[in-house]
Amino acid sequence: MRLPALIASFPSLVLLAVLAGCATPQYQTEVHLIPPTDAQGQACVRDCDSQKTACQTGCQARYQACAKSIEPQVEARYTEALKQYELDLKRYAAALRYYEMQLRFDWMDSYPYHYPYWWDPWPRTYFPPPYREPVMPTRAGVRAQMEKSACQADCGCLPAYDTCFVGCGGQRLSEKVCIKNCPPGQ
Repeated sequence: MRLPALIASFPSLVLLAVLAGCATPQYQTEVHLIPPTDAQGQACVRDCDSQKTACQTGCQARYQACAKSIEPQVEARYTEALKQYELDLKRYAAALRYYEMQLRFDWMDSYPYHYPYWWDPWPRTYFPPPYREPVMPTRAGVRAQMEKSACQADCGCLPAYDTCFVGCGGQRLSEKVCIKNCPPGQ
């Protein structure tokens, strides 16, 4: 293959590689629990179920208590977040004014050639600023962030249940299943 033909096919190869990377299969692990068949094993599994229910109920109660305990701090944090938002918004407005001023002044000198006119009748395309506008915080968002950092939602009830279930004679089977962009035949 000649070098010019190879160079000409390079962009198409890159595009093909990028598109192939976008369509990679996505998998999810599914867990199947097979209960024991004997009466003693089934009674043991019922005991495991009650322990899991008690664990989840206690975990939910602890989470609710934690969420109530941070409630007085939410208003103070929300006020701080609003003050920070105000500062960020002022910085954004100043940076936006500077950016737009640079666009206006650059418009006059946008071409390296000297035209007989002092101005160019065709302005350049306007590009949005390279930075994002700050997002105003909400009380619910601040509360959710504080709950996530201070309160534990997962108490590890399911791994303990799986251990108890297997200890009673049951089986735990894990299966990897394709859920998106699956290859043919799966």
